[in-house]
Amino acid sequence: MRYRLSAADVRDLLAERGVDVSARTVLYWVQKFAPLLARAGRRAAASLGVRWWCDETYVRVGGAWAYLYRAIDERGQVVDVVLRTHRDLASARAFFVLATYRRRSAPEEVITDKHPAYVRAVREEVPGAVHTQSGLHRASGPDTKPIERSHVPTKDRLRPMRGLQSIRTGQRAIEGVELARAVQRGHVAAPDGLSAGDAGHYARARATATTFLWLADGLRAAA
Repeated sequence: MRYRLSAADVRDLLAERGVDVSARTVLYWVQKFAPLLARAGRRAAASLGVRWWCDETYVRVGGAWAYLYRAIDERGQVVDVVLRTHRDLASARAFFVLATYRRRSAPEEVITDKHPAYVRAVREEVPGAVHTQSGLHRASGPDTKPIERSHVPTKDRLRPMRGLQSIRTGQRAIEGVELARAVQRGHVAAPDGLSAGDAGHYARARATATTFLWLADGLRAAA
């Protein structure tokens, strides 16, 4: 989830270290543990800001285009991600319902592009928020650049996967990818205050690994 590797790449790296598993087993691990780790990561995440930038981007799922709904706050922290087949009102509403439920938080302002579905979705699902419709290029006021730029690392990480196979499995994998990015950026910190975002290059890599191990230990204890 952290590196731009395919399941076959991970299989070969493990084989070099004396661990023989199939690429299918690696994919099973992602499907099994990514959503569990992501849930633990949300519990340990920093508090969300009051401004959310929301947008959707294209990803390949089962050989066809699907829509990945994402939002970030003013500090660049990813609020949530939802993978959907269609770009419509139902998808926009589903995103806000899931995001506000899982993060136990609601924004004071939502900034989107001018896609009409967002107007009703924001009004019905986050009624206390001011909705600002913007665009990528604005001479003044808020624009959608923060969320547009935020899509890039996620899509770069998904590219070696050569397409997701279904909405359900794709959602699980993407949650893991977003968790890895959140940990690396210091938006998820271990209880001792260790944060990858506060460290230098080498220390940041070690802090990222340590935070993942702490999240995994929590899953083991819960089991």
